Amino acid sequence: MTSSRHQRTGRSPVLVAFAALAIAITACAPAQAPGAGSTQSQSQPAGPPKRIVAAVNSIPVALNNMIGAATGSQPGMEALGVMVNSGFTIVDNRGNITPQLVEAVPTTENGLWRVFPDGRMEITWKIREGAVWHDGTPFTSADMVFTHQVATDAETLNVFAHRALRDIESVAAPDARTVVTQWLRPYIYGNLAYGYDGDRSLLPFPKHLLEQAFLDDKGGFMNLPFWTTGFVGTGPYKLKEWNEGTGATFVANDRYVLGRPKIDEIEVKFIPDVSTLVANMLAGTVDVNLGRGLELDQAREILSRVEGAKTDNAVIGANAAYPQFMDTKPAVLRDSVDFRRALIQAVDRQEMVDTFSFGQSTIAHTFIHDIESDYRDIESSIVKYPYDPRRATELIEGLGYRKGPDGVFADAAGQRLSFEVRTSRGSERILAALASSWDRLGVAVDQVVVPPQLDRDIEYRATFPGFEIVRRGNYRWDLYRTLGSLEAPTAETRFNGGNRGRYQNADLDRLLRAYDATVPLRERTQILGQIVNHVTDQVIVVGLYHGIDATVYGKRLNNVFGKYERTTQAWNIHDWTLD
Repeated sequence: MTSSRHQRTGRSPVLVAFAALAIAITACAPAQAPGAGSTQSQSQPAGPPKRIVAAVNSIPVALNNMIGAATGSQPGMEALGVMVNSGFTIVDNRGNITPQLVEAVPTTENGLWRVFPDGRMEITWKIREGAVWHDGTPFTSADMVFTHQVATDAETLNVFAHRALRDIESVAAPDARTVVTQWLRPYIYGNLAYGYDGDRSLLPFPKHLLEQAFLDDKGGFMNLPFWTTGFVGTGPYKLKEWNEGTGATFVANDRYVLGRPKIDEIEVKFIPDVSTLVANMLAGTVDVNLGRGLELDQAREILSRVEGAKTDNAVIGANAAYPQFMDTKPAVLRDSVDFRRALIQAVDRQEMVDTFSFGQSTIAHTFIHDIESDYRDIESSIVKYPYDPRRATELIEGLGYRKGPDGVFADAAGQRLSFEVRTSRGSERILAALASSWDRLGVAVDQVVVPPQLDRDIEYRATFPGFEIVRRGNYRWDLYRTLGSLEAPTAETRFNGGNRGRYQNADLDRLLRAYDATVPLRERTQILGQIVNHVTDQVIVVGLYHGIDATVYGKRLNNVFGKYERTTQAWNIHDWTLD
């Protein structure tokens, strides 16, 4: 069996209202198999069942994260999706890619990932023996051929397309447990193409339940009751009950390929208001929060008031100030790396860590966090800037500026040294702290909080004249989109593009292209070190501190970890234990 690339000539409208799920295409809904709304196949262990209550601060609309993203991504949707449907691979809490439904993560070292001289590549997956759907049907390579067919069809591409799929030429199933993907060009995260990859994860679809419905009505495919009340997946938990808008209950999957989960039943409450979620945790009616983590002050309150409560803090991007490199005011910000080096050394970033994250985070010397497995390999490439106001003053004076009577630097013509710093609502305290640091240095700062009416104005957001403060994820996963010259938002691109500071450099572009085309991990890490060196040496981003959020859980729970940016707390939910 082979699924080839489809010509992508059309895009379907985004989904009809999910309120119609209960009545839409009911004839296509799968039969209520054991494990999908039933516990008939459950062989409960001796003694009372182990049960917990979790909560997500949203109202998920489906048990598929890509459908959720198409309707407006909802925090917590990913956690529910991982509970009921495993993929080939998943990212753990430290950023490592680990196998789920397959025997091994493909690498060039184990021979499952091959790159050919003409630039094409091939990835082979071997499905674990014993992998089954919740209804007992074997999970086979034919399911993945079908999944690829759905994701690349013109009618459903708008919802299910994974960014990796644009480079896949064909998907073949030479036998029931082998999947072979042929790629037109290297894609360094090909080993996540059919795994959990954030809110655009392409997890498998059951061919035996969905193929006919898909062929009969592609436009209504996303509205099937399958995605809620009739879900059948491959994950550690089976759906027992779906209560639209309020919550869902899941029971352990006895036949999960990685072993039966240690907890028998999990009730998940949908609580969109965070303060209500916190109140439930304080009252002891919720054992753990899933999806978006809590703010640190909320976590601290729970920890101080709930006996034995525990937490695991997760790194979620870095708070940083992006200098402008096009139409910059003043021009010295763009033209002088010494000026940018002075600005970063004038900021006590450890004080920010202590103040804004209660000492639980670290300084963002670069976009790679020190918890990640390859940080030690690239650390020597990072140019770090200690807090040193005296050195900062020397650097600015070396550029010909002198302080005037008002304490602000001015050039030889008497022009005061000043610039604008923008941020969105929610980061006002960071803006004030940064402005205070630069005011003390002798640089006047105009603080601007983006008003709501301009928050989605992409031209306004792209054309800030001085700095913009944002929290940004670990963009190692999409380096060219974040730093590449062609990704600078300009009038020619209608101000679309992920390069916020609009920095353009041919040498950096060369490194970014080499990184994206280098599959062997050792060589790719060496290139990453060169990229990190360029970014920090040239100070094209003023990293402040790594942002974190908190997963809080009750004293009975063990083996719970905070979420990594590209995963969820549920990545290892089958290993959670309950005292």
